[in-house]
Amino acid sequence: MNDERHGLIVTSHNALKAYLELAFEDAGLKPVAAGTLREALEYLKTHVPRLIVVDEISEDGLDAAGFVWRLKRVTRLKHVPTIQIVHKASERERVTMEISGTDHIVELPIKNSQFRKLLEGLLSNDR
Repeated sequence: MNDERHGLIVTSHNALKAYLELAFEDAGLKPVAAGTLREALEYLKTHVPRLIVVDEISEDGLDAAGFVWRLKRVTRLKHVPTIQIVHKASERERVTMEISGTDHIVELPIKNSQFRKLLEGLLSNDR
C-alpha cells in the first residue's frame, strides 16, 4: 500500500520520537513510529511511506546503515527519502551512511528551522 501522506520514524528515544511526530504533522504527514528496526522492516513489507527518519538504532546485527541499505534495494522503496539522525558522525560513519544510500544526515541537536526546511523540500519534490 502506498501511504503517500505517512512518514516512518524509527527510534527508541521518546523525546526524539515526540519531536519528529510534531515536525511530521506540521509538514502534513501522519507519523508512524517503530521502536526497532525489525518493527520498521515489518511495516515496510506492506507500506510505502513518503519519508523515513531513522536514528542510530542498532539491534541483533542490524544497524541503521544496514537498514537503509536493505530498503534502498527494494524497488518500491528505493525512492523513499531517508534521513539519518546522528549524535556526531565521524568521517568514516558519514561515508558508511552515504554508501548505504542515506539521503540526508542530520546531527543532534536538531536545528528546528533547518530540519523543517529539509522536510518541506523533500515533500515538495516529485519522486
